[in-house]
Amino acid sequence: MMKKRLSILPIFLLTGCSFTPTINNNDLVLIDITDPLSTTSKVSSQYPDEIAGEGLTQLFDDSKSSKYLSKQSSTWVQFDYGEPISVKKYRLTSAQDAPMRDPSNWTLRGSNNQTDWQTLQTISDFKFAQRGFTAEFELDNESSYQFYRLEMTQRGKTQWGDNYLQLADLQLLAPTTLPVVDFLVSKQIVKPNENVQLQSNTLNKPTSYVWRANKTILAKNTPSPTVSFAEPGSYNLSLKAINNYGSDTLTKYNAIKVLDKSKPWQGFKTPTVKLNFIDKKSPGYHRLIALFPDLSQTIDDVTHQLVKELYKNFAEVPEFRQVEFKLEWMDTLAYRSGDETNMVIAFSSKYITEELKDQPDEVVKYELLGVLWHELTHGYQLFPANTSYASDDTHAFIEGMADLIRIEAGYHKTRSPKTSQTWLGGYTNTGFFLKWLSDNKVDDFAYRFNQTAKNIEPWSFQTAIESLTDEPLSSLWEQYQQSLITAQ
Repeated sequence: MMKKRLSILPIFLLTGCSFTPTINNNDLVLIDITDPLSTTSKVSSQYPDEIAGEGLTQLFDDSKSSKYLSKQSSTWVQFDYGEPISVKKYRLTSAQDAPMRDPSNWTLRGSNNQTDWQTLQTISDFKFAQRGFTAEFELDNESSYQFYRLEMTQRGKTQWGDNYLQLADLQLLAPTTLPVVDFLVSKQIVKPNENVQLQSNTLNKPTSYVWRANKTILAKNTPSPTVSFAEPGSYNLSLKAINNYGSDTLTKYNAIKVLDKSKPWQGFKTPTVKLNFIDKKSPGYHRLIALFPDLSQTIDDVTHQLVKELYKNFAEVPEFRQVEFKLEWMDTLAYRSGDETNMVIAFSSKYITEELKDQPDEVVKYELLGVLWHELTHGYQLFPANTSYASDDTHAFIEGMADLIRIEAGYHKTRSPKTSQTWLGGYTNTGFFLKWLSDNKVDDFAYRFNQTAKNIEPWSFQTAIESLTDEPLSSLWEQYQQSLITAQ
């Protein structure tokens, strides 16, 4: 969904297109002005981006799944708008893990020359209510500034021993007189040719409208058209609204999904694949290219297979617009990052070069396909609400599920289950246990276990397993351990 943050204040003030305040008998409409891609503003930080994929861009992408991460315990982020703007509110969103990295103390300042800074608000010892929580702060500010700077300090040392600072999202809100588009869809998942009611909630008195689906015009000059679609698939909807000051357009991706239940995967489209070879020199890069001459097609093929392990129809699948495959020289074997719309899968050319150098091609290809299944599963699997990856339960679920799907796909033959004291080890420790449950206790286990992340709250590994099996988790673990001993 296109980035847009709205708020309304009951103040008799309206601003023109240049953000110069003028008086009018209307509510004050606020809009998020932190778009880093804007050609009229600049954003900078005290320290340059320190971690790939977790820089300033991620601070303004309107996603709770991504984050800005600084290796410093204190840092500032600064905006230059080219002309004075009056900010009325701001919002901070906590990241999904490591609460000690949250900002706990901060000061927001404004300036027109980057020398004389006015303190707009200081917050001390703030605690976010939960992971992915957005906190909003109102400013008693009638002045306008060209520069805004947020100076932040994190809470303290994490369980990993670092003092990094992180934040998922930051918004500054200022007035606008342009139309600010929003709209509702009466039903997101519909049958072919079923009517859907669209309703504009656009602010600032629009005078005309243009509705589109996948760039094709649906309707004009009505705030509430009724539409239908014959072909199964996902449809992006956009609304352009115009008023006396200009226009605004909002696109909601996959806003309507047309599902034919007799053909549940008709209309499913995999994301565009972007290949990003940061390392193009190492033997690992050349070997990867030789083994997978059409890597984009390989990623597409794996995606088609694994989503059917986790979901029953295309309308349930998280819909990414892009999957970026990165190859870089790094110590980590692989990782998944990105946000709700753009998935990033990174592989280590160092691992291929050094750890797999003496292995025959068929072994290397088998191993890399297994890693690809694991990391793509991370992209498509559900994440338990209000939990952190740092918790043992969530870690076991995320990594165990990814290895279960890898095992089900047949890419586990270089690994074997081993007895252990706990089911919370993640990876093969948990993955083989989940495979045993799938084979012996629960039909359609992968799908149903994945769904517990959405259907159970508060979620825990034990609650999820026991809801599917009607047996105590400790008893199930003992049975599994005994099966391993018996098989020896």
